[in-house]
Amino acid sequence: MKNKFTDKDRILMVQELEKIQKINILPIKPSRKLFKDTNGLLYLISGGTEDWHGINSNLIEHLKDLNKESAFIIAKKYETRIELYAGSLIEFIKIKDKLVRTKQGGYQFHCVLTGNGLYLKEDNNFFCNLIHIIQFPDSKKNINKLNEISRIINIDIQNDVPLSHSDIQAKLLLIGSYLNYRTYTPDQSKFSAIFNKQLGELCSEKRIPVESIPSLSIETVKFVDVIWFDEEGYPTHAFEVEHTTDITKGLLRLYQIYKLRIKMFVIADESNRQKFNREIVKTPFTKIKNEFIFKNYNELDDFFQSVKYFSKLQEKFLGL
Repeated sequence: MKNKFTDKDRILMVQELEKIQKINILPIKPSRKLFKDTNGLLYLISGGTEDWHGINSNLIEHLKDLNKESAFIIAKKYETRIELYAGSLIEFIKIKDKLVRTKQGGYQFHCVLTGNGLYLKEDNNFFCNLIHIIQFPDSKKNINKLNEISRIINIDIQNDVPLSHSDIQAKLLLIGSYLNYRTYTPDQSKFSAIFNKQLGELCSEKRIPVESIPSLSIETVKFVDVIWFDEEGYPTHAFEVEHTTDITKGLLRLYQIYKLRIKMFVIADESNRQKFNREIVKTPFTKIKNEFIFKNYNELDDFFQSVKYFSKLQEKFLGL
C-alpha cells in the first residue's frame, strides 16, 4: 500500500516551515490542519499522497470571515520526499463555493501540478508556489539491500551454461535494482539456476505499484516479463524476453502500454532480429515502430558485466 500522509509528516512540515519563517508555529486545537505563529499568522496545512484534498465544513466556517493575510499550505507526499506549496488562505476561502461538496457537507479540491507550483482544478486562477522540498534520508535498510544486490550480481557464472528465460529475467531485475529502479516480474515463483534464487527474491516489488498507473493499463502491465519503475512507482522500462516464445506476442503486450511513454525492449537471441524487424513494420506496430528496441543476449550480458564491474569498483572505493 502506498504510504499515507500522517500526523508525523504534518509535524515535519511545521518544523520545516518554522525554519523557513524563523518563527514558532503552534497548533490550533481541535483542528489537525490549522496552525498559528507567534505573530498571529494562520497556516492551513493540507497534506496527502493523492492530488485531491478534503477540508471539513466546520473549518471553512471558522475561516469564512478571515480578514488577515494567512498561508494556505499544500503538501504532496511521495516515496522519497514531500513537496510544499504555498498560496493565500484568504483567496482560497473566497473560492470555497467553487469547490466540490461531499455527501458529509465537507469541501474537496483537486491539484494540478505545474513546473513551479500547482493550481486548483476547480479554479485555475488559484495558484500555489513550490516553496520547499523535504527529502527523506536514505535508510540503512536501503544500503543493506544494495549490498545484497551487489553480492548476487558478483556470483561467478559459467560461460558455457545455457541461460533459461528466468535467468535472463533475473539479470534484468538485478540490473534495474542496482540502478535504483523499483523492479517487478509477474513470475515471482520461477527459479533462476545461475543465481540460485526465485525471481521474487530478486525484485523489489511483490505487486504492481498500481497507484501511479492508469487503470486501463494495469491489466497489461502486470503480464510484461520485467518492468522497471521510478521512485514514485511510474513504469519507465518494459522488457519482453522472447527466449522460446513468439516475438509477435511480446510486441503485442508492449504495444498495449506504449501510451505510458515507456521504453519498450524485446530481449532475444540475435537470430531473431530479422523476425523483429519484419514484425514492427506490420499493423499495428508500424505507427510506433521506432519505439521498439531490440537487444540480443550478448548486448544484455555486456550491460550486466559493466554493472558487475562498477559494483566491484564501488565496493572497493567506498568500502561497502
